[in-house]
Amino acid sequence: MGTPIASTRSGLVSQELIGSQYDNSNIDEGDDSRLKELQTTLYITPTMDKNVKENTLPFVLQCYSQWATSKIFEPLKVINGMRDHVIQQFSSEDSRTRTILIANVMIDLGINSKLDNKRVTILASLDVEIRKKSRGFISTPVSSVPQLDRQTALATMNGMFEILALQAQTRPFAVGLRLLDDIAPVFRRACPESPGERVNLPNILLNPDFNLRNFAASDIMISVTTGQPTYLQYEVPFSLDLCERMSKAKSENGLQSIYGIPNELIMLFAWINSLCEEPGAGQNLGLVSWIEDNLWKIKIADDQSSDPLLRIGRMAVQECWRFAVIVYLYMALCEADSSDPRVIRAQKGYMRLVRGIKPGRYPDAYLINSMIVVGIAIMEERDRETLRQRMYKVWEWMEPGTTGNDAIMRLEDIWTRTRVERRPAVWKDLRIASRKVLGR
Repeated sequence: MGTPIASTRSGLVSQELIGSQYDNSNIDEGDDSRLKELQTTLYITPTMDKNVKENTLPFVLQCYSQWATSKIFEPLKVINGMRDHVIQQFSSEDSRTRTILIANVMIDLGINSKLDNKRVTILASLDVEIRKKSRGFISTPVSSVPQLDRQTALATMNGMFEILALQAQTRPFAVGLRLLDDIAPVFRRACPESPGERVNLPNILLNPDFNLRNFAASDIMISVTTGQPTYLQYEVPFSLDLCERMSKAKSENGLQSIYGIPNELIMLFAWINSLCEEPGAGQNLGLVSWIEDNLWKIKIADDQSSDPLLRIGRMAVQECWRFAVIVYLYMALCEADSSDPRVIRAQKGYMRLVRGIKPGRYPDAYLINSMIVVGIAIMEERDRETLRQRMYKVWEWMEPGTTGNDAIMRLEDIWTRTRVERRPAVWKDLRIASRKVLGR
């Protein structure tokens, strides 16, 4: 039996929303401790009367905090931004109803490994709603007041992050891509650049609006992990000074806190991606050497957790991304295959890090994207089996028909084809695998 659903009628929450019926067996002690800290920050009182209308907002905040504890890389860093976002969404009837429905799905996923049928229906209806709104907005003429048009576009994107995140844990990757298909033109109208201009990526990643930052980061990383083109064309200047600027910004709901990958490395992936379009860039040894040398000079913010194991795990996840950048640099830009000594050196460094941290949901749940990038380069069956063991112990990767499982299927396709054909992998193998698994 699934978790009872909160009512959205008259702003009331059902008596059964939160209480003794919850099965907390899927929450480990570390998650439970972080949950209590989050609830303290949000001023949530577990014993409050669930029938009181004024308690709707606190209960929604509790749903968000329960989900964030197990699904967000550094939940304590995003909690204030999350609280402000939820409060803002309660300012209108439409956004309040949507947020309560999102919270209903979150609370189930924060505790159970699967959604019940009612939550599956809710999530599907949320997807239909935001896609319909996106298409409706794009069908309207551009406002003569650019600022007003951008504000409307931003409002249309509300709920995108939550819906995509929930779909990633429960639905095939292709479902999330269809949502992004409809959101992409809305995002473009939310950007200040004129039509035909490239979108300035550093400006977006430094923008205070989370939906803008999240879409751009998702666009870049989906391209990196599937081999498909980005939805938008980006202007990507890159320098260590710009990286330092990003590091100092330290937005509390920054992407590093959500996914475990720093903005600076997202920007570097994007720059390498753009260089792939320039003839001869991969043969420019000076440029390639400069990129690798400066990769190690990028400062990643230190984790401040008082839990040493948590701190080590977070640091390892972020350092794994450096090795993923090197694999991408040589295989995507320089068109090296997986037998290239530079690629082998990077994937061996990655595997040393992975083997050096204890298996478990944390940090393994945050390694999936870097595992896809580096996994393409892994040729030894022992290393492949290590990744399989780590990936299949995270339930949303193990479950067929989820985004994580689709990622594993892409790797398995590459490993099988290269083994049968007795050859090293090349970057184009990722695009072939993505077409097979995703159907696009």
